[in-house]
Amino acid sequence: SANRSMVMSAQSWSYQLTGNMGNIRSSNADVVVVDADNSGSAAQFKSKPGGGRRAAIAYLAVGEAEKWRPYWKSCCSGSQPSWLTYSTQGWAGNYVVKFWEPGWKAIVQQRGREIFAKGYDGLYLDRIDTWERTGNKAQMIQFIKEISAQARGIKGDAAIMVQNGEELLDNDGYVSAIDAIAKEDLFHGVKHDGGRNPASMVSGSIQLLNRAKSRGKKIFVVEYLSGSTASSVAAEIRKQGFVPNFAG
Repeated sequence: SANRSMVMSAQSWSYQLTGNMGNIRSSNADVVVVDADNSGSAAQFKSKPGGGRRAAIAYLAVGEAEKWRPYWKSCCSGSQPSWLTYSTQGWAGNYVVKFWEPGWKAIVQQRGREIFAKGYDGLYLDRIDTWERTGNKAQMIQFIKEISAQARGIKGDAAIMVQNGEELLDNDGYVSAIDAIAKEDLFHGVKHDGGRNPASMVSGSIQLLNRAKSRGKKIFVVEYLSGSTASSVAAEIRKQGFVPNFAG
């Protein structure tokens, strides 16, 4: 299981969804997360500039429909399917979906097939925390298990990374379905002002992340910091045994 082991042994990672992908191609990160709709084939990302293989993982939103995606025209431009709400969670044109409905699940399954056809090593599942809006925690857990099973059916060693939603890590079946968690704003920035998060929030998240880590899962962290604050937070992240990344 080369792809999963590359994720599990990673000491660095990088994340870029839009713009000139030259930055990510030239980085020496052990894991790179990109958007297959913007980037095309995975082949260009799989080798480090200094030599050696790395994992190229494709972003996939599972709790929101995005208006600019190729699927939108066929599902949603003429009518509103039952699974689509026009409710947003902070990004214009990204709409909360009733993710437990078969119509939406079919779109996610198709996107998974397209991603693996482009050669990606795994999936980076985002907007898992949409369940908080709808209260369907059990259905989100079930959905992630289904996505994971499909991915591994297509590519046996597909790596499954999830972003946020660490409240789901108290479910053993969910933890078994994933390989890694990427947590945004673990120490700073929950109020989007760069400030330090409340200590109880930090320790609560770390406790859940450590529960997954103790079961062999890899923990990645992205903080939106720079300069000396980033340096000191990087040390805190590494001290936990997590892998840091800083997005300006």
